[in-house]
Amino acid sequence: MSAHQKAIRAVAFPFRAVWFLILIANFLVVSAACLLFVAFIAYGLALTVSYLFLPTEWTQALWQGTADLYAQSNWFKAATITFFVLLLLPILKLWPGRDPEADAAREREATRLNDDLIAARQQDQLRAELRG
Repeated sequence: MSAHQKAIRAVAFPFRAVWFLILIANFLVVSAACLLFVAFIAYGLALTVSYLFLPTEWTQALWQGTADLYAQSNWFKAATITFFVLLLLPILKLWPGRDPEADAAREREATRLNDDLIAARQQDQLRAELRG
């Protein structure tokens, strides 16, 4: 190995070490954020499904703990609102149940009527020009 390559390795090693430490720190931060997000999603799903599968006392205790945390933390309040909006968004998208095919048929009918009116108006203008 030449002296030039050894010098490059000696200079590059600290940069590589720092870059590796940055990658480790980013991994830890992203992992913690993902874990927090997944835990919140699991908690939200537990609250949502608690009415179906848990006894009444357990459901009340779970919701009371959530209500206390909701009253104390603005972050939890925002996250809870976001979770339930995202949970209900697919339902709200389909409700009140517009039919895309019926909308397209109405649009085609309106276009056809409009074309018929334009054609009738043009015929009337041509007749008027021929008479006068």
